Amino acid sequence: MPRIMFGAKGQVHYRRYTRFFGQDGDAAPALSHYALCRYTEWEERISAWQSPVLDDRSLPAWYKSALFNELYFLADGGTVWLEVLEDSLPEELGRNMCHLRPTLRDYGRFGYLEGQEYRMYNTYDVHFYASFALIMLWPKLELSLQYDMALATLREDLTRRRYLMSGVMAPVKRRNVIPRDIGDPDDEPWLRVNAYLIHDTADWKDLNLKFVLQVYRDYYLTGDQNFLKDMWPVCLAVMESEMKFDKDHDGLIENGGYADQTYDGWVTTGPSAYCGGLWLAAVAVMVQMAALCGAQDIQDKFSSILSRGQEAYERLLWNGRYYNYDSSSRPQSRSVMSDQCAGQWFLKACGLGEGDTEVFPTQHVVRALQTIFELNVQAFAGGAMGAVNGMQPHGVPDKSSVQSDEVWVGVVYGLAATMIQEGLTWEGFQTAEGCYRTVWERLGLAFQTPEAYCQQRVFRSLAYMRPLSIWAMQLALQQQQHKKVSWPKVEQGTGLRTGPMFGPKEAMANLSPE
Repeated sequence: MPRIMFGAKGQVHYRRYTRFFGQDGDAAPALSHYALCRYTEWEERISAWQSPVLDDRSLPAWYKSALFNELYFLADGGTVWLEVLEDSLPEELGRNMCHLRPTLRDYGRFGYLEGQEYRMYNTYDVHFYASFALIMLWPKLELSLQYDMALATLREDLTRRRYLMSGVMAPVKRRNVIPRDIGDPDDEPWLRVNAYLIHDTADWKDLNLKFVLQVYRDYYLTGDQNFLKDMWPVCLAVMESEMKFDKDHDGLIENGGYADQTYDGWVTTGPSAYCGGLWLAAVAVMVQMAALCGAQDIQDKFSSILSRGQEAYERLLWNGRYYNYDSSSRPQSRSVMSDQCAGQWFLKACGLGEGDTEVFPTQHVVRALQTIFELNVQAFAGGAMGAVNGMQPHGVPDKSSVQSDEVWVGVVYGLAATMIQEGLTWEGFQTAEGCYRTVWERLGLAFQTPEAYCQQRVFRSLAYMRPLSIWAMQLALQQQQHKKVSWPKVEQGTGLRTGPMFGPKEAMANLSPE
């Protein structure tokens, strides 16, 4: 079955393997022969890839199971890996990205669904979590996906449609904002993006920031300077679009009084822990990228924003134990959000967030994580079900929305990675184990990990993308191990490493099948 046609039947696509076995649909004997001649070598390579983890007695058995078995979704997530025809890429949009065509030509176009029940390809606010699996194991597929996202960002579709939550009419896609997804398999993905109809995501506060953070993380872990140069103008464009959300010019963006981020059923108003933290992390990353790209004026601009934003974030949200959910007058604004340190998580994954590049005070991050462990983990379901998204400070789950009293498996794995990064390794493993035991054992949902479940054994959206974030735990463990061996050299005053970068090849060698 070498050909794919999506629902709109607009064009024929060819699967990746046709590059090697032809497009005629008669390759089954050749494919079988190829596999039968090489399967023993493949088994040896799989073993060599997995053995360092499986043989590590310091790691619990459940973690080894979760780490490798959650990867099922990369193949089973409605996944397509397509050849890209030379004439299918628009000349005018891609000309400033010199390596867009070579990357898509050499590595193809990769798409996986948000979930088997949520039919949208490469849902980007969720891929933010799941992307750790791709960048650590198949980095060229991650870069290919990023090029596709950059290309879609520069396009617009001014067709107006009605959005379900607000009833407002607005365009499908505006230029210089990240699309939420790359399209619906029942339509024509890549050609028509933003299949999501609940909110107008051009006004979401997290998507642009997640692009900037992933670009720098992907550069940091691959060392691919061509990729960084190609993405730099797109990062500038989306951050410029994001600036309008800082209405009082204090260096910190404000949420819009509706569910304008990945928690699309959880209302957020004013400065918030989640989006505010992502904003500060993205601004910090822009400072680093500007230095690497030799843009001193832009570096100074974002350094100034960062300084003002840090002061506002701490003043408006830190309460001595954790960062408040948001700045509204509602009682729920003091809820403890399990995902409040997402910005710090990505900074640490990029080798930033401490020393000269500290954005959030380390003692505040650690105290917030300890509070989350005490309340969202241990005070929820006897500490055996992971971390609930929102917990009120007196130890009762936040039931103000349909999502605040859920556990999101992929968020919990990201939280566990953050705990490991900050030295709370035991707490991180305890937190993540609750999710694994709940999903794979108590609920019996092996190889169909849901997006969410509640304490009452109710679950939502089977077979979901986000839990691939467990690979962020593995990255945190590797970085922790690498730190013990050698500290990277830092150039005075910039936070940029002049010594070997953690990641490009050597640090991943024991985990990458390549």
